[in-house]
Amino acid sequence: MRGIKSGYGTGTLPVWAVFNLYVIYICTSIPGLAISPIMGDLTKIFPGTSQLETQFLTLGPNIAAIPFVFLGGWIGTKFNNAKLLNWTCLFYGIGGACFFIAPNMITLIVLSFLIGIAAGILSPLASAFIADMFGGKARTDQYGYTSATLNLVLMISTVATGYLAKVDWRLPFVIYLLPFIPLFFAKSFKKYIKEPADIRKSDAVKLNAPKVHYKFSKEVNVPMLVRYCLYYFFITLVIAAISLYIPFRYTSTTTAGYLTSVLFLGIMASGYTLTFCLRVLKNHVAVVVLALIAVGFVLMVISPSAIVVGLGILIASYFYGIAQPYYYDRLSVASSRIALTLTLAWFASMDSIGNVVAPFIIDAVAKLFHTSCSTHPIVAFKICMYMCFVALAIVIVRQIFARSRHTTEIKGGPVATTAASIAPMPVHKCKCECPASTATGTAPSTKPGAAQDDKK
Repeated sequence: MRGIKSGYGTGTLPVWAVFNLYVIYICTSIPGLAISPIMGDLTKIFPGTSQLETQFLTLGPNIAAIPFVFLGGWIGTKFNNAKLLNWTCLFYGIGGACFFIAPNMITLIVLSFLIGIAAGILSPLASAFIADMFGGKARTDQYGYTSATLNLVLMISTVATGYLAKVDWRLPFVIYLLPFIPLFFAKSFKKYIKEPADIRKSDAVKLNAPKVHYKFSKEVNVPMLVRYCLYYFFITLVIAAISLYIPFRYTSTTTAGYLTSVLFLGIMASGYTLTFCLRVLKNHVAVVVLALIAVGFVLMVISPSAIVVGLGILIASYFYGIAQPYYYDRLSVASSRIALTLTLAWFASMDSIGNVVAPFIIDAVAKLFHTSCSTHPIVAFKICMYMCFVALAIVIVRQIFARSRHTTEIKGGPVATTAASIAPMPVHKCKCECPASTATGTAPSTKPGAAQDDKK
C-alpha cells in the first residue's frame, strides 16, 4: 500500500502521517478517561474525598478546555502551528506522566485541569490539520473516520482502563502518555501543516503589498458559523444527557455500562458510514438528524426495557455522529485557512460547553415542572425529547423561510451571496473568480457547496 488518497488530484499521504493525525485527534478527547474506572474507589484511595472534589475531577478537563479551545484557535491563526502542536503535546505528556506520582486528590484535580488545557488547544488544530491534509470527498471521509476511530478507541480504552484499575489504580493513567507519540513524528509531520506565516506571505506577494491584514468576519461565513454552533451545542447537550442520567435510571452497573457503550457504538458506526449516509440525506441533514435524535428519545421514554432504550440510544447517537463530522467538514470550506483554527475553535467549544451545562439546564427545566431528575431520571429523557421536537420545529420553519427568501431573490434578480466573505484575500483586491491558492488551502470563494450549505 503506497499511501492514502489525499483528495488533492492523485496525491497520497503516507500511512504514518495519517496515523499521527488520528493520534492527535484522539488526544483531544481522552482527559477524564482514566478517572472513570477509579471513581468508585476514590474515597478509599484518598480518605476524606468530598463530592465537590469528585465533581471537579470529572468536569475539570471540560471546564479547563473551554477557554483554551478559543486561545488555541486564536494562536493557530497567528503563530507556527507545528511548534504549537509540539509544545502542547510535550506539556500534555508531562502532565499525564505526573499522574503516576500524584500524592493527593488536589494534585489529581490540578493535573486534570492541565491536561484539559492541552486538549483544548489541540482540538481546533487537529480539525484544521484534517482540512490541510485532505480535500473534497476524501476530507469528508476523514472527518467521519477520525470521529469513528476516536469513539472506537474510547470504547476499547474504557474497558482496558477498567481492567488495569483492578491491577493498580494508577495504571489507567498510561493513556495520558499518548501525546508523546506526535513528538516522535514531529520533524516529518510539519511539512503537512499549512502555516499562517506562509499564507500571509503568499497573499502579500499576490497583492504586491508588504503585509496583509485579515479580519475574521471577512474570512468566514459568520451566519453559517453561528447557526452550526447553536445546532451542535443543542444536539451535544441532549446527547450528553444519556450518559449523565442512564446510571440513575438503571442502578445495575452492568446494564448502565452496556447502554453507555451503545452510545459510543452509535457514534462510531456513523463515522464509518458517513459518506453513504450523506448521499442519502443530501441537503436535509439538519432536519433528519434532529428528527431521528427525537425518535431515539421517544424510544427511551416509552419503555422501561433496556433493549428498547438501547435501540433509542443507538438511533440518537448514530445521527449525532453523522452531524458532528459533517459540520466540521462544512466549516472547513466556509472559512479561509488563515481563520480556520479559530473558526473550528468556536465550533469545537460547543462540545465542551454542551457537556458542562447539560445537567444544569436539564435540572433547571425539571424544577420548573416541580420534579427532579435525580429521583425521577426518566424526566430528563422526557425533557430532552420535548426540546428536540421544539428545536426540530424551529429548524423546519427556518428552512422554509430561507428557501422562500432564496426563491424570491432569484425571481427578483441576481442573488447576493456571502460566499465572497470567505475569500482568503480582501475581495476588493481580488475580483477574479479563480480558485484560492494552494498555500491557503481553501476552496474557491464561489464554491457552490458553501452557498448551498448557507441555506441549511
